[in-house]
Amino acid sequence: MLKYFIKRFVQMILTLWVIATVTFFMMKAIPGDPFSDERKLPAQVVANLRAHYHLDDPVPVQYLNYMANLLRFDFGPSIKYETRSINEMIAEGFPVSAQLGAQALVCAVVAGLLLGIVAALRHNRPVDYLAMVLAVLGISIPGFVLGPLLQKVLGVEWELLPVATWDGFSSTIMPTLALAALPLATITRLIRSSMVEVLTQDYIRTARAKGLPPFLVISRHTLRNAILPVVTILGPLAVGILTGSFVIENIFSIPGIGKYFVESINNRDYPLIMGITLFYSVLLVGVNFAVDLAYRWIDPRIGLGKREGN
Repeated sequence: MLKYFIKRFVQMILTLWVIATVTFFMMKAIPGDPFSDERKLPAQVVANLRAHYHLDDPVPVQYLNYMANLLRFDFGPSIKYETRSINEMIAEGFPVSAQLGAQALVCAVVAGLLLGIVAALRHNRPVDYLAMVLAVLGISIPGFVLGPLLQKVLGVEWELLPVATWDGFSSTIMPTLALAALPLATITRLIRSSMVEVLTQDYIRTARAKGLPPFLVISRHTLRNAILPVVTILGPLAVGILTGSFVIENIFSIPGIGKYFVESINNRDYPLIMGITLFYSVLLVGVNFAVDLAYRWIDPRIGLGKREGN
């Protein structure tokens, strides 16, 4: 067990180092710099700004300084927001993004499991067809299309929800639905197909023949095995929700990290781009690690050694 944790920890560190390195050199490969479009500034002012942010240092020196700051968990100052550090901006925006992402993930998992279970238990019946139609629509309509559509229908025409504010639970409903649509549809289709397969297994027939109540057959035997594929994709689903929130946050004017990330790209704010990228990378690598551990908890027959070999 200890060997497994050490190996996974080393893999996480190496993954984060690769992400930080690739992000750094990709930023340096982009032509120009944050001050190249500032045509109104005198050349000497631009030179002073580049010197202030150490952009005139050799690239290897910038890289070593960047990695040294990361070891101290310091992402440095933002170029666009001169009076604020990136750590402060992340601390301010992340709780908002985390709330939106958590609501979307919970909504997707709960609703997806319920729809998938009902569709599997009513296989090839109207309820099953309806669930699959909803799943196809959720997969087919991207969030940046569904978001404005919800704003127009629920916000403008029906006036049920606020269009683009962040004040109270009601303002979180539409962005949560827009963000949760794709993972909800994915979970619905996956749990339906998995349960349909599990329901045909011999041990399910045996459990029913013994007279176990249908609820126990579903909860103890069917769902416990059918849910494993869903656990497998929870990591990628979390990735999709976190990265998809960048667009949704801008559509609904949500004061989260997504707003800063999009603005940092437009402004070529290198430190902010790299800081947010690495911050999210830490979260996503941690989520994937947690999914590996969840396998062991859900099904003890799955050994850690076997998971390592996959």
